[in-house]
Amino acid sequence: MKKVNFFIIALFSLFSFVFAQYDQKKWYIRIGYNDMNYYPMDNPFKCFLQKKNHNVNSLVPNIELGHNINPNIGLYLEGTLGMVDNERWKIKESFFLKLGPGINFHFFPKYWLDPYMRLGGGYHQFDYSNKTLTVSDSKYYKLNRKNFFLLDGGFGMNFWIVSNLGLNLQSTYNQVVPSPYFLTEKANFWKNTIGLAFRFGENYLSDNDENQTVEIQDKENSYFPEEEKKPLETEISKKEDLDNDGILDKEDSCPDKFGLKKFKGCPDTDSDNIPDSEDLCPKKYGSKENNGCPDQIVFKPILFNFGKFTLSPSSLVIIDEIYEIMMKKLPNDKFYINGYTDSYGKSSYNKVLSLKRANYVFKILVSKGVDPSRMEVRGLGKKKGRRVEITIKK
Repeated sequence: MKKVNFFIIALFSLFSFVFAQYDQKKWYIRIGYNDMNYYPMDNPFKCFLQKKNHNVNSLVPNIELGHNINPNIGLYLEGTLGMVDNERWKIKESFFLKLGPGINFHFFPKYWLDPYMRLGGGYHQFDYSNKTLTVSDSKYYKLNRKNFFLLDGGFGMNFWIVSNLGLNLQSTYNQVVPSPYFLTEKANFWKNTIGLAFRFGENYLSDNDENQTVEIQDKENSYFPEEEKKPLETEISKKEDLDNDGILDKEDSCPDKFGLKKFKGCPDTDSDNIPDSEDLCPKKYGSKENNGCPDQIVFKPILFNFGKFTLSPSSLVIIDEIYEIMMKKLPNDKFYINGYTDSYGKSSYNKVLSLKRANYVFKILVSKGVDPSRMEVRGLGKKKGRRVEITIKK
């Protein structure tokens, strides 16, 4: 029975790991080595694993740069060069070059196990000058070329060790484009690659993903209370919830006013995270230290999504407002740009993330024209939620 339980747990863990989600980036680069397989002439799959048909004497470097145009389809440009042995034609240490574009079709782009199919083409150079291929005592072929065009296709697999770095394996069949001057099937070959894959740039998000990121903001620190003010689809009668805020009157501190659950049913009109019942300036955004009233000028916080340091369009609008205040109303003041995170994760990670968020806002303000000497960036870690706050430097 213990063996059965262990098997079930192991199987569940395996499936959980296989389908763990990873962020797909818009760009990637693959670097590795190739094995050229000049298979027997009559069948490209015959004796595929026999060592004598493979080029294993020298390492042939390969580099590939790709761009994902959507989660499942990507374009690439591949280059391969080196000295290769061709056992079929009995050629030793001849210069090999392949360069060409293509397209990848990914089946599970957001998971650590990332299989794909690929189709491509391009230019190929291999010296067959005055070479002879003997088939039998009475039959042989001759070639006197070294420049070819070819098509290729095959399959590959990325094993993402972490979100951005993984092991890559792939195998492609390379078909020389037909020509009246030589027998193309005698120059075809397999190219098998093993190496590392690294992806970089922005995450590739579909429209649905972008909509979803707006909805996962920290509710405890949200400055968009309209998300919480949507009436809950419950069967609570009007007699039990007069203000229709989803909180029963017996638990509602403000039963006749539409409010927020975190404030026990009381409203927060100015969205400063201070309920109106405790806010001396309920219609003006203010700080808690000043009982909800503005201390001269108080900037709205700039919110971030979970684990991210890039900004949504709505947050960029807030930065535009802050920029106008800095340049027109406070042209001689200096400011602190303070980055924060929520309480999840290790303190060391959150310290770095909070600093990245503050730096990101700093760079945007500098790009708009704010003098960098007027701003001091600080990463303050777990304190106030996923945000950056800008304060006047006294």
